[in-house]
Amino acid sequence: MNIREYQVGFCKACQNSMFDSSKGIICKLTKEIADFEHECDNFEGDRSKIPFIITKKESKDISNHQQDSVDDYPPKPYEDEKKQSLKKSFISVFIFIAAFYLIFRWEFQYILILTGVIFIHELGHLLAMKVFKYKELSMFFIPLMGAAASGKKDNVTQKQKVIIALSGPLPGIIIGSIIYAQGYVFENELYMKIGNIFIYLNLFNLLPIMPLDGGWILKSLFFSSNEKISIVFLWISIALITVIALKIKAFLLFLVPVLLFTQINLKTEYLKIRKLLINDGFDIKKDYNELSDKEYWLLRDELAINMKSFSKMIEVKRYIETANESRVINALKQILIKPPLKKIGVGGKIAFVFIWLLTFLTPPIVLLIYHIMGLIK
Repeated sequence: MNIREYQVGFCKACQNSMFDSSKGIICKLTKEIADFEHECDNFEGDRSKIPFIITKKESKDISNHQQDSVDDYPPKPYEDEKKQSLKKSFISVFIFIAAFYLIFRWEFQYILILTGVIFIHELGHLLAMKVFKYKELSMFFIPLMGAAASGKKDNVTQKQKVIIALSGPLPGIIIGSIIYAQGYVFENELYMKIGNIFIYLNLFNLLPIMPLDGGWILKSLFFSSNEKISIVFLWISIALITVIALKIKAFLLFLVPVLLFTQINLKTEYLKIRKLLINDGFDIKKDYNELSDKEYWLLRDELAINMKSFSKMIEVKRYIETANESRVINALKQILIKPPLKKIGVGGKIAFVFIWLLTFLTPPIVLLIYHIMGLIK
């Protein structure tokens, strides 16, 4: 970046700049173009948006990642916390219901039951996230597919991940089993229908396939820190979901393998750049909050050099935020590989696997309890 490019970028970040048709960007105080080299005494504005200018000495230091002063780098950006949009959630529910009614012509009552079952399932995930102090909690319904609960937290333990994954299907199966048993007792077909929907939908979610809850449980327990095994697991999931989709003729399920294939490509790309970063001496065993300003901007340059999706968006060695800086932040969060704060021991893993498998037996166990109580003969 030459001195004039730097001056223009500096002035654009200043509140005292203005545009002149004959001169271009000028200072509205002096009515002249910039004549400073590094700093302007009249600057007013956000200094984090000033582009970084590299002197000859600094450029040599940067090439070796040995720049003496971290103060030369602007503060790293943070994503603004997003508030849950109830309006968007309600709109997604409306579109979900309308899509099933208009495309499949299902009974309205059946669609409402399905929507309620999915809502309770996702609510279980959200409540668990809230207990573990996740931020930016939200729920969004996906037309003809289902719904997703989401939240953000920087430091999540293995135990928390598994509990959150179980908190959706486990309550749903228990609720469904009780409703079904009540329907059996009172010979109420509606209760039995509602119970079946609860049971089958949540049991399906516990299958050890990505991106189902069972897949997240398996990954969180055994190979969350091994990306190579995760990629193999995604390929296995693609094969299994394809077979299931063909078997039950649910052709919309073919969208899931497409999404998983996209994840595989992204994970493969992240694996390559991790290897390059480690070879270049970067410490990537940390979370985003632990990155220094210097590390952020240097890692950002590496994204621009090594990833096509960022090469056009980021100008190397020009340290000023872009309109899509959140994409950079998310990419770096995926690339950084800080180990979990607490790992589950062997006994804990066995206990969670036992609970997971026991969940599949919940419906017959509930019916057995009803039988022992004399409610079912």
